[in-house]
Amino acid sequence: MNTNEVDALLRELESARCKAMVAGDTNRLKELLHENLIHVHAKGQVDTYDSYFAIGGFKVDYTRLERSDIEVQVIGDVALMTGLQLLEAVRKSNGERVRIKSRVMQVWVREGEKWYQIAFQTTPTDFLVSPPA
Repeated sequence: MNTNEVDALLRELESARCKAMVAGDTNRLKELLHENLIHVHAKGQVDTYDSYFAIGGFKVDYTRLERSDIEVQVIGDVALMTGLQLLEAVRKSNGERVRIKSRVMQVWVREGEKWYQIAFQTTPTDFLVSPPA
């Protein structure tokens, strides 16, 4: 696979990750995320693969997750993906609505023929919490 094909594949995988989060499809997410995952949330909490699936990634119901201005740099079996993200969700605990615009940095790693996201860091540029609808 050449660099352009890898770039296109990683963009497809990122789209699949976003769709899986909105759908609450943990099985698909487990296929996309590396078992050594480090996921840094917008408020600074850090999850591993196990804690992400136990509680970290699912304290909210995602209603919208969009990526834009994505750039991909492929270096051998590792790729750095950066860009913007718009996330909208409803907190399960109290029904508050959350809207976060952020810059995101991800690291993808290839093992064999498959690519997995191994690191995720989001830095909010705008964070809004509103009362339940």
